[in-house]
Amino acid sequence: MANNEEKPKIQFNIDTNLYAISNVNIIPEEEHFLFLIYSGNQVRRFLAMPKHAKRIFLLLQKQIAEYEKKFGELKTQLPEKKGTTEREEKMGFGQ
Repeated sequence: MANNEEKPKIQFNIDTNLYAISNVNIIPEEEHFLFLIYSGNQVRRFLAMPKHAKRIFLLLQKQIAEYEKKFGELKTQLPEKKGTTEREEKMGFGQ
């Protein structure tokens, strides 16, 4: 690209609302991961290809490490869900 050419502009539609995540389910399939993200009575669905899902994991891992360095260790674990099927146990965390 020559110096006098303009770079293409990418436009995003940004939702100006702020959502507090109350529950996340992740359903792994062969071709993608399905993320179900709950906030109040809203549910948003996102698909991520396996490599993108891994990048999300690595980014969160890095950000959490930086957070803990600044604010101290986060102590948490996935909640145990009793009476669930094997598929449901693989789906995520929540209630």
